Amino acid sequence: MGWKVIRAVPMSWAWAGHEKIRSFEDFDNRYTAPLHGFRNAGDYYAKASAKGFLEGIAVPTLLVNALDDPFLTPECFPFREAYRSRYLVLETPPHGSHVGFYDLSRDGTLWSERRAVAFLQRQSLP
Repeated sequence: MGWKVIRAVPMSWAWAGHEKIRSFEDFDNRYTAPLHGFRNAGDYYAKASAKGFLEGIAVPTLLVNALDDPFLTPECFPFREAYRSRYLVLETPPHGSHVGFYDLSRDGTLWSERRAVAFLQRQSLP
């Protein structure tokens, strides 16, 4: 889908103004929001975030997000939602960057896969 969107955008639009980008918000205002139908970065952040749905989780759910994720500010982490929920388990390892939990085991499985399986094995689902 992304390639189709980019091909449909004139190259002059794609490159015009890129030199003014100094932050993730600038990038999202310039590219992400308009390419995906949002008014601006704030509109994109509000509507694309799953944070507002976390309180409605009603099955055991593991959410893992590294504290050193360069895309997220401290306000993005749902500590309050996890504290209030009996189903949401939030794990925030100090390192891992943005979905960078790359630690292959001897059998070739990723750390994130092993962690998810271990979490599910401890649940008593109906």
